Amino acid sequence: MFDARLAFALIATVGLSAPALAQDNGQPLDDLDATRINPYQILIDFEFDGGACDAIGRAELGDLVDGTLTVNFPVSSTAEVCTMQIVEHDVKYAIDTEDEAITRIDVTVTAADGRVVGTGSTDVERD
Repeated sequence: MFDARLAFALIATVGLSAPALAQDNGQPLDDLDATRINPYQILIDFEFDGGACDAIGRAELGDLVDGTLTVNFPVSSTAEVCTMQIVEHDVKYAIDTEDEAITRIDVTVTAADGRVVGTGSTDVERD
């Protein structure tokens, strides 16, 4: 027999979890810029909101496809127990690359558990 309470509970559960499921791509990165600072380096500059104990690791370069280079910034925690305070992290990181074919950067910031914290794309400007 169909129970209306069970159906309501199921609909409520799906409705409440939908926003969380939609956040798989993380938040957009703020003020994302990429600038070729010399023939050998591109400076990537962005901001994102994260935990007070977050530490941003070294950039991990991915594939270069049609002029777009993927770059991942891993985030780890500096403490086992940390407050839930959200702070703005300002990231400035120069990547080494001599490939003049790079015209665009796709940036992903990932937590230690693989969850995407933030994403963004920008064209590479000339300094």
